[in-house]
Parts: sequence; structure tokens; C-alpha cells
Amino acid sequence: MGASIFGSSHHSTSSSLLPKRAIAVALYALIPLALLHYLLTLPAPLPPPPPTTASPSPPLLQPETAAARCDYSDGEWVQAAAGPRYNGTSCGETIKAGQNCEAHGRPDTGYLHWRWRPRGCALPPFDPAEFLRAVRGRHVAFVGDSLARNQCESLVCLLASAFPARLVRGAGGGDGDGDGDELRKFRRWAFPSHNATVSVFWSPFLVNGTERPKAPPPAGGTYHNRIYLDQPDERWAAAVPGVDVVVLSAGQWYLNAAMFYDRGGAVVGCHRCPPERNLTETGFFGAFRLAVRGALREVISRAAAAAAASPARPRLAVVTTFSPAHFEGEWDSPTACVRTEPYARGEREPLYMDEEMMRAGVEEAAAAGADAGARGAGLSVEALQVTRLAAMRADGHPGLYTQAFPLAGGMRDRMPNDCVHWCLPGPIDTWNEILLQLVKRWADGVAASVSSSSPSP
Repeated sequence: MGASIFGSSHHSTSSSLLPKRAIAVALYALIPLALLHYLLTLPAPLPPPPPTTASPSPPLLQPETAAARCDYSDGEWVQAAAGPRYNGTSCGETIKAGQNCEAHGRPDTGYLHWRWRPRGCALPPFDPAEFLRAVRGRHVAFVGDSLARNQCESLVCLLASAFPARLVRGAGGGDGDGDGDELRKFRRWAFPSHNATVSVFWSPFLVNGTERPKAPPPAGGTYHNRIYLDQPDERWAAAVPGVDVVVLSAGQWYLNAAMFYDRGGAVVGCHRCPPERNLTETGFFGAFRLAVRGALREVISRAAAAAAASPARPRLAVVTTFSPAHFEGEWDSPTACVRTEPYARGEREPLYMDEEMMRAGVEEAAAAGADAGARGAGLSVEALQVTRLAAMRADGHPGLYTQAFPLAGGMRDRMPNDCVHWCLPGPIDTWNEILLQLVKRWADGVAASVSSSSPSP
């Protein structure tokens, strides 16, 4: 018969011969050993449960300081009772019609009640007075594609919620680049209370380029953007000497078919290459990086020249990193972007493309900052990292509401969606909350530098 796992079933009778006193002594000796074993094998206490994203009382965190800079790119979206500072009616003339989701009849409003909470530090709500104090007497310019315009219009609406704004260049309402209204691609607002100016410059490639025609190509054909990676776009570059804060924002146009050229007109690459040219596909990551580098090079060069003439006018360049799209399926499917809540932290894996585009912006901004410092250009360079926090906000796009009241005639099989741009008001207002912190940091540094260099009375 096999042995039991508990040992032999045969009991020895020798223990019964021990004196009773010896048994008692042995038992008393074992008690402390048993107690020590119990204490050493107690399970570790469980950690407290993590806070939920809907926690009504987040931990008290401090805004960043000069000694401890905040990483605004890492965090989570938390529900907030307070709504935005403006709405589709109070700022309707500024907002591109296709992004005015309230005016176009979007029925849900939950997307308006989320705030970004960075890990380890606080992001204060946008304060128009603080922003305008930091740029008093200065010119802020947004340069790039329609997402640059999206962010610019958000900033103007935030500022105009407390201080009067006057449109001094370009058209008022309308659909802007969607309907060929060129005047709306180059607009400028004045804030007389602080002698400040905010402008937007249309430059979808950041460098010189020719946009592909809007009409579809012939059957079976392709049509491409033509991008000259080492040529400046003078439509905005010529204005750099008069700009104090320049915000560069682009990327989505690089996903389209394109031919890439050098200054001499030679083809240096292509994305979705035309088959009749017998060219090798290079993709768009490298081209986008070169475009960001070239745009920053122009800012540095022209800022350095201006600094030689006016050294007391420091400047700031900001690169807003890639803002991801959220199409699910076909662009004209009625369900292409119907999500109504943000993704929770860790719920959505970062996409390789989004991360690579973000990396290009961050790395080129860091390299440009070092170059500007070495050249004494009087220019600070920052990356406004929005890629990851934007990737979590699939609920914040116009979707079907790029058109006014799209469901008035009922749901159809095919309906155009906008899952790229952002509703105003909406998540993109957070971009400008972070921009405010970057601008304040820069302005405080400028003020400290001026104070330290001033002669003592």
C-alpha cells in the first residue's frame, strides 16, 4: 500500500511511555515558537484602492515651479462640474462653423465636462487675465494647418470671454478653408485692453508647398501635394520679426499622398508614390520631421537677425505635437466617431504613428532650443505635448455635426464625419491651458532676466 502524503498511518506507542511532566514542558516550549511563526507569516497589508476617474475630490496638487516643471503630457481625464468659459453662441463668429457643435445641434453635452489632470502636479483652469498679462504688448501667432486654426480660435474665444476682441484682418464667420474663403485662413484679432495681438497663418506643411487640387483625380489616377522640405513658407516666415510667440502645429496633411522636393526641385521622396513615376516609397515620418526642423530653423534664423537689431525683445517658439484622429471604420459611416466619453488611462494603446509624429515634434523642439541658445537668438523653444491626452478624447470631435442638424432627415447609410478637428468649446481648450503655463514660464523668465540685468538704483 502506497505512502500517504501526510506520512505513515502507523502510530508509535513510545510517546505514551513519556512522563506527563516531560510532555507539559515540551508543550510550553513550543508555544513561543508557534507565536513567532504566526507573526512572521502574517500577510502584508493591502494597499489603498486607487482613486477613480470620477473622484469628486482629487488630491491637492501644486502648479509647477521654476524648480519642478510639470509633465503635462501624462495624466487622466476626470469629470468636472464646471462648464467651459464660452459657448457656441457667445463666440460663434470666431468658431469655424463645422466645429461649432452646439450651434449644429449636437444633443449631448458630457464632452464639455472633463478636465485634464496631470500626474503629480496641477493644471489650473485657463485665466484670460493671466495670459494677456504675459503677452501684454506682444504678438502671438499660430502657424500650420486647420488644427492650428482650431487651437487659435479656441484661444481667442477663451480670451474674449473676459476681454473684448476685435477682428482686424480676415473674414468673420463661415467655413473657412472648407469653402475656399481664403480670408479666413489669415486672420488677426486685437485685444486693446492689453495691446496684444493673436494671429493665424495657414501653412499646412509648415514649409513651402503646393496643395493638391480639391477636385478628384481622373479615374485610376493619383494626385499629390508637392512639398519643398528646405524652402520656407514666406507667407508666415516673413512675419517672424514682428512675432513674439509662434505656435507651430501641423501633421495631418503629411498623411496624404505627397511628393517631396529639395530646394533645387529634385525629388527626394514620396508617400503613396504615383505608379507611373517608378519611385520608391519613403513614407512621411522623415518628411514631417524635416519640415518641423526647417520651420524652426527659419524661426531661429530670423529671430537671431531681429535680436541683433533689438536684443531686448526675446521670443518663444512652441511646437504643438500631433493631434490624432479617431475614425472607426469609413469616414462617411454614421458611426465613424460616436463615442461620448474619454478613454480611461491605459484603456487605449498608443498608436505607433501617433507616437512617431509626437516624437518628431518633441525631439526637433529640443534640438532647436539648443541651437537657438548657442546662436544667441533670444529664442526659447518648447514642445506642447498634446498627443497622448488628445488620443484619449474620441468623444470630442464634431463627427456628424460638422453639418448643421444632420439627423433632421433621419439616419442615412452614408454621412460625412469629422473625427479630426475638435468641437469648440471642447477638449482643445486644454491645449491652451497648457500653452498658458508655457507662456507664463517664458514671460516670468524674461522678467527675471530683465530685472537681474537692470542697474541698481
